[in-house]
Amino acid sequence: MDELTKEFIAESQEGLDRMERCLTELEMRPDDSGLLGEIFRAVHTIKGTTGFLGFDRLEKLAHAGEHLLGSLRDGRLAVSSDLISGLLRLMDGLRAILVLIEETGSEGTRAGDEDGELIAELAMLNGQTPSELPEIEAPQIALVDAAGKAEGAVPSAPSGGAASALQPTVVTEKASADKTLRIDVDVLNRMMNLVGELVLTRNQMLQSGMEAANFPELARRLDSVTADLRETVMQARMQPVGNLFGKFPRMVRDLARTCGREVRVEFSGQETGLDKSLLEAIKDPLTHAVRNAVDHGIESPADRVLAGKSAEGCLRLKAFHQSGSVVIEIEDDGAGIPIERVLQKAIERNLVTAEDAAGMSEREALQLIFLPGFSTAATVTTVSGRGVGMDVVRANVEKVGGSVEVESRRGVGTTLRLRVPLTLAIVPSLVVKSGGQAFALPQSTLVELVDIPEREFAQVVQRIGSSELYRLRERLLPMVWLDRLLGLDADNPDQSKGHYLAVLEAEGCRYGLVVDDLMSPEEIVVKPLSPVLREIGLFSGATVLGNGSLALILDVGATAARAGVKPIEEEVGGIGAREAAVHEATGSSFLIFEDRVRERTALPLDVVERIESVPLGQIEYAGGRALLQYRGELLPLRDEGNVLIEMEAARQAGEEAMVTVLICGDANVGGAQRGGMVVRRVLDVSNGTLLDQDEATEWMELALVKEKLTLVHREFGVKAKAGWQEVA
Repeated sequence: MDELTKEFIAESQEGLDRMERCLTELEMRPDDSGLLGEIFRAVHTIKGTTGFLGFDRLEKLAHAGEHLLGSLRDGRLAVSSDLISGLLRLMDGLRAILVLIEETGSEGTRAGDEDGELIAELAMLNGQTPSELPEIEAPQIALVDAAGKAEGAVPSAPSGGAASALQPTVVTEKASADKTLRIDVDVLNRMMNLVGELVLTRNQMLQSGMEAANFPELARRLDSVTADLRETVMQARMQPVGNLFGKFPRMVRDLARTCGREVRVEFSGQETGLDKSLLEAIKDPLTHAVRNAVDHGIESPADRVLAGKSAEGCLRLKAFHQSGSVVIEIEDDGAGIPIERVLQKAIERNLVTAEDAAGMSEREALQLIFLPGFSTAATVTTVSGRGVGMDVVRANVEKVGGSVEVESRRGVGTTLRLRVPLTLAIVPSLVVKSGGQAFALPQSTLVELVDIPEREFAQVVQRIGSSELYRLRERLLPMVWLDRLLGLDADNPDQSKGHYLAVLEAEGCRYGLVVDDLMSPEEIVVKPLSPVLREIGLFSGATVLGNGSLALILDVGATAARAGVKPIEEEVGGIGAREAAVHEATGSSFLIFEDRVRERTALPLDVVERIESVPLGQIEYAGGRALLQYRGELLPLRDEGNVLIEMEAARQAGEEAMVTVLICGDANVGGAQRGGMVVRRVLDVSNGTLLDQDEATEWMELALVKEKLTLVHREFGVKAKAGWQEVA
């Protein structure tokens, strides 16, 4: 196949994708001329190009569709459900021919490859009758035997029209679309510039040698360029989730008509980026979840009216970033999941015993829907009832390092939450040591770190039976000792230095993992596990650390399940009141630091994104302002304690200078960009009580944190100047 034909197929498939989205929207907004124009252009472009390339069958079908769309655009026809269905079948027919051209290089090599019935249907929708149509000559197709000899020309027979045209698109994937990726030219230019910087740095390092005085500076430069290049490559692989969401309006429409439902689809967060390989991996789980919501979740129009709801159900698909992951929610306003029926079906299918079912909480009972073979459908249909679906959703999402959560309220609806990592290749992690071995904890599951001195251990740790609980800001956390869980022998650990508690959260479980020591955070490259280690069930992968040693990546959710940590049970409807009560009692959460000597300062915890330790040499100056190149972004720095001046003097004295920078940002601050705050040291994370601003406090915003006065900073953002341009 020549390059021109490949480009034509790719562009035509994209045009048909847009046509599919516009058709489902046109049914809801029949007076939208913009949507109609987009549909007409897609078909017209295909028809015009096919004439040039010589695809007569495709041209004939596109011409029939263009004639119908022309009548619709001129106002001679009104939008109706039957008309939309006919145009959707036209789209399926065009797509089937494109797939055939891509696979075989021609429009058909077998009897029955013609579209007479579909063209006749489009003509009837246009107000014509089949007898008024010009006679369509059936193409003469030569049947070729295995030896390659023609057996004779046989006229093609009718093939079932629209139904035959529809079938290939259901089972055939677009191979060309899966292998190609659209990337912004600016991203490619930046990638090329970074590769040039990488080559220059490599040459300088080779010429200087490891003993050179400037070698540490070159090593830091190499680290910075490598990090920027990794971020740029990840950005190139990122695709908006909207590309996947766009497939569902048509599917929901057809499925709702099959099930006798009235369903509208709403989207939010379509611009959220996700790695292309992960986007492909979650396509099937998301499809299963949407089908399940339409068939099982949303009631029939009559039942909805009896329940006091509108006859039309609503299916919402939302995507957003949260804690280094992408969360996709499928939410319906249906009847919810009947817990008693779930338990009854599980007992009937011998998935659980009656005794176990009686002791299950509502959250535990909802997890039964993910068991293989489970279904609450009364009869087997073409849509559901075979017990295949939700177990596939969980298995496929967990295969890529994600998790699945479900929430349901009877009579209100159900929310299925898919949580997947941004990328599978490189994962920011914290490396810890326990029992003399290194383990990696994904930072997306890490809430915070707590240092428990040995002298305070007995006061802050409470024992209930054989379980140990740590009280963290008025909340009891189950403690899991990693060495005990894995049966490791500690190599004479120094108990006098206390313990480190990594607060982790996954699949609704929050607990504290006790480890012997903390190592530096690393961006690790994930490697698959061998079958032997995979059977343990506690690890999601392995990696090679910077020092060359091996480390296993801990599966935080599986660790919680093995240790017996239960998900947090919260009463629906009382969550907001309980959070308000806790907030009123404990005040706001702050990150406490020291910028001036002996002066405690705080930032609201929700505005601090990261705490970075940066070499002083990486901080640059322009116009008297301190700036930091951070992950492809130019961050202005605030240094109210003159920390940089003191550290510059220390560096000139021959000391290695590392600067602590708080990376801050807040989506709620209008016109403010992300910024960095230079501090002497970070002291603590704690709740505090805001004090009234009056003359006694000189109208400063102060808080009482652990019985010590603390100045509260809120204006961390720096207004972007119109004349600034990023040139680095």
